[in-house]
Amino acid sequence: MPTPLYDSLKDKIRDWANRDSSILTDPLVSDFLDYSADESYRKLRIPPLENTYTYPAVDSLTEGEETLQIPPDTSKIISITRTESDGKRYVFDKKLDINTFLDEDSNYENGSYIWRGELLFLKPKAALGDVYEIHYYRRLPDLDAVYDVNQSNLDAGLLTQTTSSDPDGEEFPVGSGTYYYGNEVANWLRDENERCLLLGAVAYAFAYLGDEQRSDLFLRKRDEIVQELNQEEVWRKVHYSSNTVSYDFPELG
Repeated sequence: MPTPLYDSLKDKIRDWANRDSSILTDPLVSDFLDYSADESYRKLRIPPLENTYTYPAVDSLTEGEETLQIPPDTSKIISITRTESDGKRYVFDKKLDINTFLDEDSNYENGSYIWRGELLFLKPKAALGDVYEIHYYRRLPDLDAVYDVNQSNLDAGLLTQTTSSDPDGEEFPVGSGTYYYGNEVANWLRDENERCLLLGAVAYAFAYLGDEQRSDLFLRKRDEIVQELNQEEVWRKVHYSSNTVSYDFPELG
């Protein structure tokens, strides 16, 4: 499928490394970009990577459950909450190790959890009517992801019409004689802040080429940008928060 933004990014990596596709092949450059994206997701703590998922309300089939399936794009959990049927809201604020969590004599009971594999284990157990919500830092779609050719994406304007001679084209509906391909899926890291991706991927390219000095240089530049982005978010939170200080003076005798 056509991926002009992704292909342009791959070309930039070759330009910066001053190597052509015979040396930095497409599979290699794609790997470098994936590695760079992985590191960015682990280090960036900014709003564009935040997401919230609300689970269906607990019913008679899920009452008493102790686990929740973690969204597959989760990189780090920010908060987990439970809203009971009467509207009371609670936060799971005790992240435990598995030994403490399973210890029957542990003092940690309500509001505790562990993250194990693809599951969250929670205490207390789910009660009828409970609604769980997880707020987390996420991984974005693949850098070269495209939209599937289907009716909902066609209605949303996410497909491009093409011809039957286009190898990327897909006939839809089948037998209609009309062909489409999916547009590139938007990706904030690639589209709005490619510096993190580019610098990290070029660092991997130089490491592959045996130039460790340049590789280290580009990694430092990438880490500086990550730090700047994270610091901007810290400043935003401080700037728009309100702080109150109260003083309690003892009576003078």
